[in-house]
Amino acid sequence: MQIGVLGSGDVGRALGRGWARHGHRIVLGTGDPGRPELKEWAEDTGQQVAGFGEAVRDAELVALALRGSATLAVLEQVGPERFAGKVVVDATNPLRFEGGRPGLFVGHTDSLGEQVQRALPEARVVKAYNTVGNALMVDPQLPGGPPTMFLAGDDAEAKQTVVDLLAATGWDSADLGDISAARALEPMCLAWVRYGATAGTWGHAFKLLR
Repeated sequence: MQIGVLGSGDVGRALGRGWARHGHRIVLGTGDPGRPELKEWAEDTGQQVAGFGEAVRDAELVALALRGSATLAVLEQVGPERFAGKVVVDATNPLRFEGGRPGLFVGHTDSLGEQVQRALPEARVVKAYNTVGNALMVDPQLPGGPPTMFLAGDDAEAKQTVVDLLAATGWDSADLGDISAARALEPMCLAWVRYGATAGTWGHAFKLLR
């Protein structure tokens, strides 16, 4: 599958590298393709680095690995029509930091996931990959067994595509329902961060026991 990853920070590069190991073709989308560290990433992975629009163009699936506060602006820059019909995995979080503590700039009655779906009305948005650190996003190896990736979205076929991708890369998954469930998923990121800050360790993930 050809995957466009929008965002070239730690999350975007980790997702792209991990998915490439599983045989997917990756175009890492960024605002500055010429950065030396991105050229090194491309050489190491054998994958492509390009502008945001080029990353979306031929992608079968697009992953959003952008800073939460920049996400909607990047989508507008690319053009909502270019996402039409595509599965869009929204791994973003609406994080903000005040007084040294993490918080969310949207919540309770709305979510960044819902805002992404409204901004891309013809795309099939699935909220996922936002409740774990980038080191464990692909092929997590934990003593407790496969962790659980929680996801949400309006399109059942798109969610199945993401579930299949997760299963192939070491994850259990749990569907929370339509995209409004992102209102629950995004605060889960805060729980993940607060545990890491308290315990002084970042190699943890959530597990749903059934």
